[in-house]
Amino acid sequence: MAEGIVTTFMIVIAVLVIGLVIFGFSSALLAPKEAFAIAQHQAAQLASQTTISVGPFLVSNSQGSLVIEAYDPSYSGNYYVYVFLIPSYLITSAGVVTPNDQFAVNLPFQVYLANGNLATQTTITSVYDINGNELYQGSLSVYEIPSNTPVTINIQNVPNSGNGYYIIVWLIYTNGINSFRIGYAYTGLPGVT
Repeated sequence: MAEGIVTTFMIVIAVLVIGLVIFGFSSALLAPKEAFAIAQHQAAQLASQTTISVGPFLVSNSQGSLVIEAYDPSYSGNYYVYVFLIPSYLITSAGVVTPNDQFAVNLPFQVYLANGNLATQTTITSVYDINGNELYQGSLSVYEIPSNTPVTINIQNVPNSGNGYYIIVWLIYTNGINSFRIGYAYTGLPGVT
């Protein structure tokens, strides 16, 4: 009788261990996909509600600045921004041109908050669109900005033939793991004085 109890007890323990292993394995596989899907849904919701306002691009002596605001009255969190230039003939493709495109011009830039302080800079990788398609792979140095507050973007080394380019501003949402471009805006680059 004691052997039967021990055998049953060992079978129960084996079933529990196998169940825990299967649960752990499936959680390890499904958790990242579920987290991505949740972040993608949040990004899509923000994209549908957020308006990006971009002021004129003012340039003097190869230094330029513009003011932007990401406005969504129902969102009080932060976004991230990245800017780059594209030739004016690509403006109809502004939504698909990325910073690693052969025609993109990546210039040094800084973002300043409304109080004059430099925004926090961080590095993200693998930016997706709101449909889950990868737009950019690699390191991208972005600045964190608050929602519903204008910020100033300063860009250095603006090309002398400035009127042949547009500034592209990417607005990015990240949940700390996955990053999504939830919108973009552009403005023409006037001739440099």
